[in-house]
Amino acid sequence: MSIEIKEIKKLNPLQLSQCIEISDNLFGKGYHSKKYFSRKDIVKILALKKNKIIGFFIGKNEVKNVVIDCIAIRKSWQRKNIGTKLTIFYFKKFLSSKDKVIAYAWKIKNKMPAGKINYKFGLKPVKNLGKIWKDNCNVSFKCTSYKNTCICECVKFSN
Repeated sequence: MSIEIKEIKKLNPLQLSQCIEISDNLFGKGYHSKKYFSRKDIVKILALKKNKIIGFFIGKNEVKNVVIDCIAIRKSWQRKNIGTKLTIFYFKKFLSSKDKVIAYAWKIKNKMPAGKINYKFGLKPVKNLGKIWKDNCNVSFKCTSYKNTCICECVKFSN
């Protein structure tokens, strides 16, 4: 299983459509847009298998923090350490030991799919931000977890 991990400054049209497809399947149609992936203030790291994107990592540097904005892996490639490989690449290339790292995990029915990887990299929950998407859920994007109302809570992690 030869997986290539690399940073991409600007996604080509095929890469962009593959990233949006992954996002739509995992988070809901419209959660991420072409405009989002075109931002210059984010770091885009891709996991590729035979030139097809199987996952992506989005990070960004803020004034006092480094933020893990998104880790998204195709469902058929989940639980195969792809997210770990993307995160290791990001930590080695973009972080120093004194950087404060922030990540967010969605809590759905008392489960946090991203919580496990956050713990793996020394991040701990620091605050439950509640249902921060409740006004936009299934409005600005078609949420995959929406059940007549917003059911997701956002948990902030940090080191």
